[in-house]
Amino acid sequence: MKSGLFIATATLYGIACILYLTLLTRRSDSMRRLPGLVFVSALGAHLAFLMLESPPPGDIPLADISQILSISSLGIGIAFLLASYRFDVTVLGAFMVPVALMLFLASGLGSSYAPVSPPVEDAVLTLHIGANILGLVAFALAFGAGVAYVLQERLLRRRQLSGLFQRLPSLDVLDTIGLRAVLTGFPLLTFGMVTGTFWLLRTDGSEFYVSQLLGLLAWAIFAAVIVLRVAAGWQGRKAALGTIMGFVCTLLVLAGYVVRAAGGSA
Repeated sequence: MKSGLFIATATLYGIACILYLTLLTRRSDSMRRLPGLVFVSALGAHLAFLMLESPPPGDIPLADISQILSISSLGIGIAFLLASYRFDVTVLGAFMVPVALMLFLASGLGSSYAPVSPPVEDAVLTLHIGANILGLVAFALAFGAGVAYVLQERLLRRRQLSGLFQRLPSLDVLDTIGLRAVLTGFPLLTFGMVTGTFWLLRTDGSEFYVSQLLGLLAWAIFAAVIVLRVAAGWQGRKAALGTIMGFVCTLLVLAGYVVRAAGGSA
């Protein structure tokens, strides 16, 4: 049953991706609500799948990379729906739903992996992972807004003021979403790094992984984006590109965990 539900969820996500991309590239008032309906169905199926995948009593929640990837995927979907309701940015689904689908598919690949870390009886690790998941969700929203901003700004510079330009949100709206999302995600990422370091010291961990370096790099990029926005009035395209770079680093951190769980050394 779980495998069937996984396939159904992935299929619904895939259909939603196609519909959102179609909505972005072709103006069609008749199908404006269809992508959202399919995507909500995908989230419902995803939630049901997570309930079947919930750890048995006594196991530590969020202790397996597949759970982390799957919950992150669901969180990104929910964040997108909230942003769509608040800012009317339905077309951002063309940039965010593929990310949710990618993480969900990756969670299936990691379903047979070992836990991210040895069994833990300390709430610090759960706080660390939970904060990082919430931070990733916020950064995914900032990423979607950033990609749309770069695309919209490019169309504006080329004076292509019809078609795709009219379907994308305004630059001000995209910049606002990106800023608020980064300001939300950065404290969560910082808290996740602090609790992760604290837990590592308590467990006498001394191994260094590339994923840890990428995590520091992502933190530094987002910190620079915030500081330059405040101190130098940085906004627009530069801030969007910095946000995109930071999010890519966070995805590489997750990839490192997957490789490590599979027996690698990333």
